[in-house]
Amino acid sequence: MADHLQEEEQLEAIQQWWRENRVSVVAAVVLTLGGSFGWSEYQDYSQEQAVLAADTYDELLQKREAGEPADELALISESLRGSHSDSVFVDFASLQVAATAVGNGDLELAKRELESVVSRVDLDSTLGQLAQLRLARVLAASGDEASAIAILASGSDAFPASYAQALGDIHLAAGREAEALEAYQTAQTESLALGGQLGLIDLKVSGLSLRVSDDSAAVSSAEEAQ
Repeated sequence: MADHLQEEEQLEAIQQWWRENRVSVVAAVVLTLGGSFGWSEYQDYSQEQAVLAADTYDELLQKREAGEPADELALISESLRGSHSDSVFVDFASLQVAATAVGNGDLELAKRELESVVSRVDLDSTLGQLAQLRLARVLAASGDEASAIAILASGSDAFPASYAQALGDIHLAAGREAEALEAYQTAQTESLALGGQLGLIDLKVSGLSLRVSDDSAAVSSAEEAQ
């Protein structure tokens, strides 16, 4: 997924990928389990469990699209986590619940779901980096700026521009305009390297550049006057 996609668009991309690849993904899960168990277990357990996990994830997606509140979706996610803990659908479900929770203003639920993903996946994977990016935004919105910055400052191979932009947003909200500008400029550079459209990030860089320059000039004039 391209880094310049907004986070909700990234989730939409996951949903679309799932709709287009559901049959092949379930088959791959079944075959993988079939290689670990005997043929009878493959018939009696693997296929059934893979299909059940996929069906539960489908149910969650349908309910989210129908406008179900985050706490209702969380019940499905929890059920999936309890009955199919090793399934990739558990992490996808948590991302969907977290996105809905943020939209509902339930940052605590979003945090729990995202921390669940972060605790389960390879943090260097694309999914792991996406979950950390979203968690950092939730932490910052919850007032835990230090933890959010710690996540974002580590950078990302999959989403370098998004990490830098999120870091800039945190600095800007705290009034650290010079640090925000530096982060936005990094985001701008990374986005251009990926072939993305600058849009809002370009406006942020342009606006902050003028303000930081004006502030620097004012400080210099004050020092000269002393």
